[in-house]
Amino acid sequence: MAAPEPAFTFTIPSIHDDTPLDCRIYHPATLPGAPTVSSHRWIKKGAVIGHPYAPLGGNFDDHVVGMVADELLKEGFVVGTFNFRGAHHSKGRTSWTGKPELDDYISFAGFLIHYLDLLQPQPSPPISTPTTPSTPRSRTSTSPTPPHPTLKAPNPSLLLLAGYSYGSLITKHLPPTSHILSLFSLSTLGSAAAEILLRAHTLAAQRNRESAAAARHHSKKHSSHELHPLKMGGEETSPDLRRSSREVRRSAEHARSLELPHGIRSLSLRRKRGASQPEREGGGGGNGLAVIESRVAASPSASVSPDAKIDGEREDPRPAVSTAYLLISPVPPPLSTFMIPGIGHKFWNKHKDHQGETIVERPTLALFGDSDGFVAVRKYRQWAAKLAAEPESRFEYQEVLGAGHFWHEKGVEEKLREGVRRWVGSLGAETEAEGDEM
Repeated sequence: MAAPEPAFTFTIPSIHDDTPLDCRIYHPATLPGAPTVSSHRWIKKGAVIGHPYAPLGGNFDDHVVGMVADELLKEGFVVGTFNFRGAHHSKGRTSWTGKPELDDYISFAGFLIHYLDLLQPQPSPPISTPTTPSTPRSRTSTSPTPPHPTLKAPNPSLLLLAGYSYGSLITKHLPPTSHILSLFSLSTLGSAAAEILLRAHTLAAQRNRESAAAARHHSKKHSSHELHPLKMGGEETSPDLRRSSREVRRSAEHARSLELPHGIRSLSLRRKRGASQPEREGGGGGNGLAVIESRVAASPSASVSPDAKIDGEREDPRPAVSTAYLLISPVPPPLSTFMIPGIGHKFWNKHKDHQGETIVERPTLALFGDSDGFVAVRKYRQWAAKLAAEPESRFEYQEVLGAGHFWHEKGVEEKLREGVRRWVGSLGAETEAEGDEM
């Protein structure tokens, strides 16, 4: 069963080289204001699903991607899918190294994190009139008594980073979520990262307006208020500014390529990593998030006193996120190293150096079949058992009898769906309370 019609269809530029990527956002029925809204309270959680290898026909319309998306929507997730470069209508072509595709995934993950953080779904109308007004976001709640209002640190949004086949190969090489967020908090106006933030703000604002309108119609006892799907192309920033940003980036990358030997630097994230330290310490020109937010009209509920402080001394303006991983028919080493030689040994994949941010130390589920035509089941078992046996490992795996790599065999679709449902259902409670190390 394919996913329903997306709420938003749009494009974003890849932070790797500005290549336009096709993207979709799906809203669950539990999201207030949805066409078939549920009576259950919605908790912020979102998922990104990466698709199979583009040269073999992989794209976001893949049937396994659709099955996983369908199950996650039922579990209340905002689901995002995108096409890697070279897939379907996304521009560019598939690389041999995997570095550009890693940045493609990071680009969309950054979009979804900020989109989810900016959503302010209207609560369902109460049965009785409350004595105090409700506040849709704990981050913006202020106490009227103290002279300097205190903000409560928000519960982290649950972020599920998922992938199927080649998509899972890219997923398991993603950097820590805090690293992804730093790429966007240090963005400069006109850059691809800033453009992605603007797109997140634009679509979230559109969704919030629709949600508010749906709540008003509901209060007036109208029979229905349909939310129409929206398609959006082009860019948020003026062409001249975006062109200037591309020229500056390419000039800087060329200069760095002359200064450092090719083999001793990470290429996929070099422009951000090189600029992050001085900007973070000195304030520099990289206050991208503040610049972006100043260009977007804030809703009344989002206004905060400049003197407000956050409980627990949480002053990091970045979204609070708790991350988990879902890998469908993953490609274990050594085959994975041959498929994407450019990202097979990233420093952040060594879990001892990054506590709580790898597929070993974050909640992770790997689902694979015992009849996979690309990977011998013996290899799967060895790889999965080794990860699960790591000290304090949170890695789980499930082997599905009779399932091949493409999940076409009789009866295996329901086993895949059941495995996703079971694990995601057990995931919510433990991740809500923790949040990633920032």
